[in-house]
Amino acid sequence: MASTTSIKAYEDNAGGVYLTRGEGGTVWFCGPVTADREGQFADDAQAWHEGDWEPGEANGQSPAADVSDLAHIATWTPENGVQIERKPVGDVVAGAGGQAYLGIDED
Repeated sequence: MASTTSIKAYEDNAGGVYLTRGEGGTVWFCGPVTADREGQFADDAQAWHEGDWEPGEANGQSPAADVSDLAHIATWTPENGVQIERKPVGDVVAGAGGQAYLGIDED
């Protein structure tokens, strides 16, 4: 069975974003989304997958406890790219910070 690397993006109630890679990996708090981070999720995920970048304290990210209180907003895989999470009514799950990081504008 082929192993698929998935990178998931999460958001907290304050609009801060988090990343995880694979199942049970470290949860990285990437912070609030600033103008230079808008629309960067796909690039960050692909770079992490390819080994060109990874979250870490030296890069300004910090480990977080877990994702239990966070909203899962998107998943990236090399096969499918970015898959945006949506509510049953079709609206995106992501709030303003998450939407900015994902590069979408749906309110």
